[in-house]
Amino acid sequence: MTELHDTLAQECVSRHADALLAFARALIAAPSPSPPGDERAVAAVAQAELQRLELGAVEVAAPRPERPNLLCRWESGRPGRTLILNGHLDTKAPGPLDLWSADPYEPVVREGQLYGLGAADMKGPCAALAYGVLAAKLAGAQTVSGTVLLALTADEEGEAQDGARYLVQDLGVRGDAALIAEPCGVTRDWEWLPLVSRGFGGARFVVHGTSVHSSVADLFPGGNASVAAAELLLHLQRRLRLRCPDGLPHRSAPTFVVGSTFTSGQGLAMVPGRAEFTVNVRTVPGMTREGVATDVETCLADFRRERPDADVEWDFVPGTLAWTTPTETSPQEPLVSAVVEAARIALGRTPPFGTFPGGTDAIWWQGLAGIPTIPAFGPGMLTQCHRPNESIAIAELTRAAAVYALTILRYLGSDDP
Repeated sequence: MTELHDTLAQECVSRHADALLAFARALIAAPSPSPPGDERAVAAVAQAELQRLELGAVEVAAPRPERPNLLCRWESGRPGRTLILNGHLDTKAPGPLDLWSADPYEPVVREGQLYGLGAADMKGPCAALAYGVLAAKLAGAQTVSGTVLLALTADEEGEAQDGARYLVQDLGVRGDAALIAEPCGVTRDWEWLPLVSRGFGGARFVVHGTSVHSSVADLFPGGNASVAAAELLLHLQRRLRLRCPDGLPHRSAPTFVVGSTFTSGQGLAMVPGRAEFTVNVRTVPGMTREGVATDVETCLADFRRERPDADVEWDFVPGTLAWTTPTETSPQEPLVSAVVEAARIALGRTPPFGTFPGGTDAIWWQGLAGIPTIPAFGPGMLTQCHRPNESIAIAELTRAAAVYALTILRYLGSDDP
């Protein structure tokens, strides 16, 4: 019976391949950049399609009118687990339009690729999730026990306040496991199956100098805040050592970027009296905010000994970007086994376990709610995200839908006739 339902699910995805692509294109054509942060147009497109497909009851959960989240529940009618399938509906801003070969909100199909803002991150994967649920429902409704909760969320690319965090913290949305359909490749599609999602820490450094007329700069040696900030940037880049656990499976080392933003000075004819820059850190499980702060202070102590005249202060940035906790899911989780088997059948191979380089809404599903979460397993490549002429292979969208359908059938599978 399992092989039969696998075959039926994959055939269903193939029959609906054109509709899946049309849905992805419609999502791209509904702008939802963050900033400013307004998913009403794209949520309306998604809600209409989910209702047309009759996947289940659709609820709009919005902390504010312009930040709607969609919750679509397929209830099997039999008791069992709840599987959360998640994708976000917002995108980064398109950036300079002259770098795009076409309007970022006018999806283009060319040479097997779908181009447009959000094609990979992650309107294409959201469409694949919906059609994966459809295929599972049409192929194996009688074999499923429990609930599929398709959560298409707002505000992942911005401050991350009104999307998955709102659903978890304010509405108490829960499940037994969650899968996020973020792209999981760097050099090829489906490069790995991430069980770890790195966390994020954001810090702001302020360097004070002496703001005076530039014609008397020679009277205030060492007063140029921009120069001192530049020296501090290089010092952090060369000497900051972030401690992390050794010998842990499925994990990559932490990374940090200095000078993510840099502002200084008030005018051309002045010595800059204040400079400010930010640093972002990508953390791995086992690292803590307190530990990173200690590492920074150790590095700063060396700088202050070398530059005793430098007036430096720092702190974590306000809001959620100050610190998000990295997550890790055990390979023994039932959802992991279900995804591994689904990938073997739909992709013809099983990607190795790995670490997702960035952060995803796993910080809320797992970090806040304690739900075992696969932080990213979706079509597309990270190298195509957050850049002009974003694209995704159309064939991978249909393969993704098959992966999700087979995952549902396995994770919620029942032996009942």
